[in-house]
Amino acid sequence: MKRGNRLFPFILILIVSLGFHGSLKAQGLAAADEARYQRFSWGINLPYWFWLNRAPLRPLEMVYSDKDLELIRKLGLTYVRVPVDMANIYDPDREDLLQPEALDLLLSGLRKIINSGLAVNFDLHSISQQAGGSDYSGPLGKDPAFTERFYVFWERLARKLADFDPDWLIVEPMNEPVFLGEEDRWPPLQKQLIARIRAVLPRHTILATGAFWSNLSTLLTLEPLADPGIWYCFHFYEPHLFTHQGAHWSSELVKKLRRVPYPSSPQAVGEAISLVQQEDLKRALQAYGQESWNAARIEERIGQAAAWAARHRVRLICNEFGAYRTYCLPPYRVAWIKDVRTALEKYGISWAMWEFEGGFGLIYRRNGKAIVDRLVGRALGLKLD
Repeated sequence: MKRGNRLFPFILILIVSLGFHGSLKAQGLAAADEARYQRFSWGINLPYWFWLNRAPLRPLEMVYSDKDLELIRKLGLTYVRVPVDMANIYDPDREDLLQPEALDLLLSGLRKIINSGLAVNFDLHSISQQAGGSDYSGPLGKDPAFTERFYVFWERLARKLADFDPDWLIVEPMNEPVFLGEEDRWPPLQKQLIARIRAVLPRHTILATGAFWSNLSTLLTLEPLADPGIWYCFHFYEPHLFTHQGAHWSSELVKKLRRVPYPSSPQAVGEAISLVQQEDLKRALQAYGQESWNAARIEERIGQAAAWAARHRVRLICNEFGAYRTYCLPPYRVAWIKDVRTALEKYGISWAMWEFEGGFGLIYRRNGKAIVDRLVGRALGLKLD
């Protein structure tokens, strides 16, 4: 990683911030925030421990070993994002709404990660993955009684997270809120949610996001909150037809696609078109070819987020991006990952790839040992032996 080049946008933001605030206290806060933001520069997601867990909850080391954490750090990554399914730690029958044994297991693992030298993005990833599937926000905002319980749940959870050093743990109250067709209902709910958490966590960074699965377009519609301790996150899986090709949980159209190329052009999509019979699939691939997705288009798209952040003088973090590898040819996947990572770093945006292992993974397992996909590692600019 060429880390020196990446510092320049941060220094500019810091200079602007100091110019606006002027006071010694504000300058100290800006410098502290800069140091914290640097700690969350390059990350990786660690699902399958407290989210989409394939077995009963287990200690962290039974899912991600000490050697895994050491590998992540040696690769040059600075933090991990830990997705958590609310259902794993929520007990509606208890006064504090928290399941104590599960919570102890979770907090112990978070301490272990931080003690290994990696910072933590605590991510409430879903209300109930089993019940809601990809509707991660589920009844939030639809059921008034549950919505109030959710606020209280977060107040109680925040008290537990308050013990963590705010320079080493940041809080993401809701991953990918959906609110399909009612996206404008999310911002006022988010405002109230963050206010309730902020009353308990005055010094921790809190992440805010847009609806419609935290996509970039909804981020651009947000009016930032009057809280300098908020960073704004978005996820980048554009174009979805490419990044999710063949994924069984995706749309009926996208799950049938194979060998979709990147970059795209009318000529490049020929092979993928030849593999499908349905006319709607052919049309979708033809349109993708005409759209000419390439490094320049990705840079322009991410540049929109950077311009929004500069206009509002806020920090950005793209804590999910990736491409499903099962049906995507490696050169295409690697090219896309490199172009996204390069664009994010050009604009000084912190990032975390989805995911350490799995269908979007950085590594494979061989007899339990993590083997880095070196092509992906190079695309991410990681330190490889």
